[in-house]
Amino acid sequence: MQIQLLSIFLAIITIVILVNSPLVKDQSNGFEFGIILLLLAIASIRIFHYDTQMGLNLDEAMDGYNAWSLAHYGLDSALHENPVYLYAWGTGMNVLYPLIAISFVKLLGLNLIAYRLSMVLLSIFSAFVLLIGMLKYKLPNKLIILSFLTIFLSPWSMMANRWALESNLFPIIFCLTAAAYLFFLSQKKTDRLKRHISLFLFVFMIAISAYAYSNNWLMLPIFFCAIFLSLYLHKQITALEILGSFLVTLLIVWPLLLFVKINFLGGKTVHFFMLTIPKLSSSRSNSELVIGHGHLLQAIFNNIDQFVRLIVTGNDHLIWNSLPQIGIFYPIMFVFALIGLYVALLKRTQWDDFMLISLIACLPIILIVKTNVNHLNALMLPILCLEARGLDSIVQNRLLKISFALMFSALFVVFTIFYFKIDQTDLSQGRTLTPGVLGQAVRFTDRQKTGKIYAACFPKGGYVISLFYTPVSPIIFNHEKAAESFKTKSNYSSCFKIEPNLLI
Repeated sequence: MQIQLLSIFLAIITIVILVNSPLVKDQSNGFEFGIILLLLAIASIRIFHYDTQMGLNLDEAMDGYNAWSLAHYGLDSALHENPVYLYAWGTGMNVLYPLIAISFVKLLGLNLIAYRLSMVLLSIFSAFVLLIGMLKYKLPNKLIILSFLTIFLSPWSMMANRWALESNLFPIIFCLTAAAYLFFLSQKKTDRLKRHISLFLFVFMIAISAYAYSNNWLMLPIFFCAIFLSLYLHKQITALEILGSFLVTLLIVWPLLLFVKINFLGGKTVHFFMLTIPKLSSSRSNSELVIGHGHLLQAIFNNIDQFVRLIVTGNDHLIWNSLPQIGIFYPIMFVFALIGLYVALLKRTQWDDFMLISLIACLPIILIVKTNVNHLNALMLPILCLEARGLDSIVQNRLLKISFALMFSALFVVFTIFYFKIDQTDLSQGRTLTPGVLGQAVRFTDRQKTGKIYAACFPKGGYVISLFYTPVSPIIFNHEKAAESFKTKSNYSSCFKIEPNLLI
């Protein structure tokens, strides 16, 4: 609770500083009041009970243990020093979020408060930064308000920002990328230093996002080429600046290129300049891509069908992604995204181009990556921005504005009732979610100095629960584990030993 109160306090201080800056102070009183309410709502909904409302996810536990291990030993759970990609289950996990979370884990210990805090704060930070970018670029005030409603108060973003699945970091990084893009566009061409700093930030955010989620490696090269072509055609950038941007990107992502070569074309684990490029025991592509599962065209067609169903219904049947009663979007909001797509194609501002290019770049993911909300997270920002664009074109007079405000407020309240009350049990336990009481039981038994413990209620892969709540040195972990099962399965039990007379 102290961490939550401190986070709210810091958010309020930031809001006060922001609204007193010339960017906001020069706007109308109505806009200033609306932004204050929005930022408070955005911060509060992410901070309130973020550590207890949803149970510990097994992927979250694995990444949390890796963050703790890197913080204290400089090694991941497989004893790799400074890995560019985590070995984790043997099929790998993205490394960027655990690296970011290290500071809080080291300061507060390994627990849900510490490990989820980085995701919560970064999502709030991205809202502040995007607001500054939009104001600098001089987007219309109404479009800014609507964008913040659809982006940061959508069911999907509120849920994704409250827990620490490492791939959920990508949309936050991409939001910061969009802000950096607006910073760059707002700089005068005569101010070369600010332009080059803004360009570097834009390029850096694109490149670093590759470490946030590997599925989006399919869209990032397309996005990079298309967005820089757009900037060049708009005379916003020179060929030399494009070359420099490419070289900076290459300098940042080369370890991942080597990782792809080792794991898809053949090779062994490589240690280079204190970095480890690991060879995984198997690739997640077998379970995440439709390629190699029957007739290719039929598989792609089926995947498109699943994508359309997900977008229309808003439900991928994973409770941590979408509430069954609401979905990832509020009811009928996707209709506004379709209207926004039409408006964006007509108006074609450079902000519209950013969203349209993002959508086009995601086509390979839509075609060949198995459909669920996590796999499609690169699509969320452009879709939500297009919702705002569609609403902006329709909500024109005072009556419509009041009606929309009341409707959206009601939907927001309904979401909070389902999320914090009705669906709480489903969010706290079941499938790969484990309740907080299980963590308390693990810590209690650890204090009893008992040599062996019988765990009767762990799900498959549940050994990471004990590693999360009572972490041990990765050296001890690797000494104890059964290597043959760890490489290919998630049913390792040696770390949490069996004793028939002690039941958790």
